[in-house]
Amino acid sequence: MNRLDPQKNAPPLGSARPLAEAARAIAPTLRREADDAERESRLTSETMQALLAAGMFRLATPERFGGHELSITACVDVLAEIGLACPSSSWVAMVSYNAQQIAASFGDEARFDLWGDSPDVPMCGVFSSAGATAEPVEGGLLVSGRWSWASACHQAEWGVFGVPLARPGGEGSDPGIALLRTSDLVIEKTWDMTGMRGTGSDTLVADGVFVPCHRVRSFSDVVARDKRGDEPLYRVPPGAMTLTAMAPLLGATRAVFRLTLETVESGKPMAMSLHRRLADAPSVQAALADAATLIDSASLHLMRSAEAVDAAAATPAAPTLLDRTRVRMDVGHASTCLRQAVQLLLTVSGAGSFARTRTIQRHWRDLETAARHPTLNPGLAREMYGRALVGDERPLSPMV
Repeated sequence: MNRLDPQKNAPPLGSARPLAEAARAIAPTLRREADDAERESRLTSETMQALLAAGMFRLATPERFGGHELSITACVDVLAEIGLACPSSSWVAMVSYNAQQIAASFGDEARFDLWGDSPDVPMCGVFSSAGATAEPVEGGLLVSGRWSWASACHQAEWGVFGVPLARPGGEGSDPGIALLRTSDLVIEKTWDMTGMRGTGSDTLVADGVFVPCHRVRSFSDVVARDKRGDEPLYRVPPGAMTLTAMAPLLGATRAVFRLTLETVESGKPMAMSLHRRLADAPSVQAALADAATLIDSASLHLMRSAEAVDAAAATPAAPTLLDRTRVRMDVGHASTCLRQAVQLLLTVSGAGSFARTRTIQRHWRDLETAARHPTLNPGLAREMYGRALVGDERPLSPMV
């Protein structure tokens, strides 16, 4: 990949405010390129270079390798700022952050493979091993398979992928995770969605790719807190990382709110009424108040959980099942709040908001598509949290 020199412009290590400022600085580029990204079903090279130069592909890289090792709370803030300009760009940066967070738990040898030359390594990841095989060979595995819905695959240099690991004795297999270079994989164009088109979430294909043992772990080890090292960020379990997936949606909804206010403040009249301005209509005022409160509610729930996850990761004690399922409930509730807010705002803006040339409808499509991601399922979150509240510890998902 052709690189800029990110070291020249990147904010200081681990600093959230400069990173948010860096995200705001590149926002004009992300907005300008968003329509082309949608047409091409992947981020443009200009967007990619802007994200790279701003340090958005070192967010979870360990500090000792020159990365930001950014906390969950800070990352949600930064990703939401990117999402305000381009939700697809924010999603790509989020996927890279989450993949880096998992990869960093693999140990020093794998870390040097990834970040020995540069901290700025875009990543992607797909946990499912349904379409994969892994043949044990001397020193590692020969991996073949197909991984669909691989967001950020066009930008990624490495990825974390689900593979089946044979059990001792040869009877059956257990889920595993392998680190693969994307240069060893082929991209099949399968992503043609209504929303989040710029994420380029196509299918990655491997055919007999050798993966050394130090870049393979069982999924149970990846999830287990006591096997993820001493650095707080890398002790956060994958289930809690779903918080970051809400940041692009939060940014998109804030963008819809801003665009709606611009319409209201422009002096536009309310059609089929005697209100000379939208701003004069009590129904519009009430809708704006309700939407603003729903957005605030989503943000407050996300920040509550993000701060709790960061605090728990910094202590020896592992969070309880009730604590972990409350995180998933906060995520599901926030998703519902944001979708409700945008519905109110679109009604205020009127049918003109759905013109293909209007940015507001693209944000709406992005939000409605991203909100259907399985980790953001509010129904499943309610089941998890409800079970935990009554002391039922039967598992519903590995992502808790």
